[in-house]
Amino acid sequence: MRANDGTGTKGYTVPQHVWVAFDGRWHERKPGVLVEWRRNPKSGGWEGMVVWFSGGGNISWSGRQGWVPADHIKPLDQT
Repeated sequence: MRANDGTGTKGYTVPQHVWVAFDGRWHERKPGVLVEWRRNPKSGGWEGMVVWFSGGGNISWSGRQGWVPADHIKPLDQT
């Protein structure tokens, strides 16, 4: 999933479906799409550009995007 996985992509990956807990609470995870990885310029840690969605049921869907720390992103097949 990371850009340093030996594929030679140098930071760019194929968009992937992921779970994102942008606030770190996995019981409130949101479906999202991982677009890109980068090193955080301040901390040096990995973070991903993610588009995530919330809503459903009685609430209309809305989407957001932003840089999310790597430990707040999981592949879709993990919960």
